[in-house]
Amino acid sequence: MRDTQLYQRILGLEDPWFVAGVELNCAQQRLDIFLEHKPSAVFCCPVCNQPTPLHDHAAERVWRHLDSCQLQTFIHARVPRTGCMIDGCRKVELPW
Repeated sequence: MRDTQLYQRILGLEDPWFVAGVELNCAQQRLDIFLEHKPSAVFCCPVCNQPTPLHDHAAERVWRHLDSCQLQTFIHARVPRTGCMIDGCRKVELPW
């Protein structure tokens, strides 16, 4: 099993999200996990819950996660924003 597959399962990510990369920095005792979504993903507006087209992405964010084997673990992702005709541009709800 590859590291990306392992962390995909550990984080419980489901389609359209996936682990694009994992970087281990032993000197800093740090693990960085990079998440992406499929380009064809359809997200729902967080207000009206209707499927809406992807508008763009917010800047990359970093979240502190539980330690992995005593390594500080961080999740990186760009949050998609929907272009809802009713509610306007909104950040989608994330599964983590």
